[in-house]
Amino acid sequence: MIASVVLSISVIGISATLSASYKQSNVCGNNNSALALAQQLMEEIASKPIDVPSGTTDQPGWSGGQTNRALYDNVGDYNGYTDTGGSVTTSTGATVDLGDGGTYTRTVSVTSNAMPPGYTAYGQASDFLLVTVTVSMPHSQSISLSQMFTRTTLYR
Repeated sequence: MIASVVLSISVIGISATLSASYKQSNVCGNNNSALALAQQLMEEIASKPIDVPSGTTDQPGWSGGQTNRALYDNVGDYNGYTDTGGSVTTSTGATVDLGDGGTYTRTVSVTSNAMPPGYTAYGQASDFLLVTVTVSMPHSQSISLSQMFTRTTLYR
């Protein structure tokens, strides 16, 4: 009788530890998925020029009602962008399932005239953009990535 009581207390203690370990592992998985989502979108944005390519007409971005990211032609087109889901849709339209069953929301903020302090000799404020990708994930957590973009002039 005493042995069964001791055994049941031990099983309860072990199951509580396993439960806490499972929750922590789940949170780590969500963080990894959110970081992958943020990196994918930031890399896509970084592949675009700051200015509209010469010889082309500026296409509307997210704020202009364009939801097809394949048509975005500069960094500013992503300002205000948001999407929600458990999978990633790339700019080419391909869908990649994250496989963890969570729902994630990505938002993009593009801040113009974001010259870092002390950089006055290196250009004008209008040469700098700060892009922040924020991913909200299950359990009311979020992760943000920020990257500074700068316009440069090349001399020959």
